[in-house]
Amino acid sequence: MQGLTYDKSRPGEYIVPGEAGPGQTLVASSILYSVSCAVFAFSGGAVRNMEKLVRIALAALFLLGIASAQNIPAVDVFGGYSYLNFDVPSSGETTSQRLKLNGWDFSASVGLFHHFGAEADFSGHNLSDCGGVSGLKCSNLSYMFGPRFTVGDRSSRFTGFVHGLVGQDCADILAVSGTTVSDTSVAIAAGGGLDYWFFRHVGVQLGPADYIYARHLNSFNASNQSNFRVSGGIAFRFGGNFPPSEPKPPKEPKEKSESHRSWTRPWHKSKSASSETQPSETQPSTVAVHKPAQRPAQPPAQQPASAPSRGMPIHSLGVVVAPQEFDGAKILEIELGSVAEMASLHAGDLIKSVDGKAVRTPMELAAELSDKSGKVRIGILRGTFATETVILLGAR
Repeated sequence: MQGLTYDKSRPGEYIVPGEAGPGQTLVASSILYSVSCAVFAFSGGAVRNMEKLVRIALAALFLLGIASAQNIPAVDVFGGYSYLNFDVPSSGETTSQRLKLNGWDFSASVGLFHHFGAEADFSGHNLSDCGGVSGLKCSNLSYMFGPRFTVGDRSSRFTGFVHGLVGQDCADILAVSGTTVSDTSVAIAAGGGLDYWFFRHVGVQLGPADYIYARHLNSFNASNQSNFRVSGGIAFRFGGNFPPSEPKPPKEPKEKSESHRSWTRPWHKSKSASSETQPSETQPSTVAVHKPAQRPAQPPAQQPASAPSRGMPIHSLGVVVAPQEFDGAKILEIELGSVAEMASLHAGDLIKSVDGKAVRTPMELAAELSDKSGKVRIGILRGTFATETVILLGAR
């Protein structure tokens, strides 16, 4: 807990983030590191640093746009408007009241394991003419980190999330003397939000709607504060496993019109052979009706043989597998009567491990099974359900 100061800027603080968690890459980790260090190194009030933080956020979005073409884990970035209902505690320096502040909120999360990820959240709020005092400005800046759980996958239009965050909350609070009191407190937030993705990588986010616990002026026997924050804005997502886009059906060729009418003279028709041989009105004769010549029946076109699916055969299992973005070997085909069929493996299953050792590609799967015999444990992922099965390979 820092001491109280009047109308003085807070010195910047620095932290060193930990090592990248499982599934993170150098690109995602460097982005979060650069943003957090830049925010924490700023000196001055929260409102004075808003312009700098917006520039850092735009730079992070640009880097994420470049990194979207690489093989990176699921990254979600959000930025938008934020409303904060701030609880000013009653103490020897302040009176109890609630302030309504407007500002911004920026967050970024990186997927770590299935639907779980790590999130960093930064927000700033301010209120002009605070407490009715002309020219007096109250402000708030918070930075928090914590786990995030996402509901839904990359193929869903609607996704949701819940998170729990812990960090610091820096505030310039209205004092009874008509000035502001600067104080820093621990902050604990819990809440969630909803996303609607109207494009593959771009959507709108409602939330997060958070309850924020703080302990400002606790050294002056002030009560704990219950703050409420609601945000909304634009969301971006990169990386992860997006479903493949469906190919467009080929266009059917237009049939040529059999009409002989002219475009310039619609009433004009080309002369047919029958009209040339038709006798004049003065010469009576019978008109022969010409039947169209019947074309010989053509044999049905032979359907081309279906091309074999691309993949790598694993003869010991009796399957054909394909790579899955360094996340395992996806089963494309299963031979009848094979070991895989007897083990109830299905096409579409993702083989993740062999005897507890992770495999990322079909080549690694073949290498792990090359010297195996007897009982072997195969770890698979079927949709969102992960399990293991035991198979029996013949002795070589």
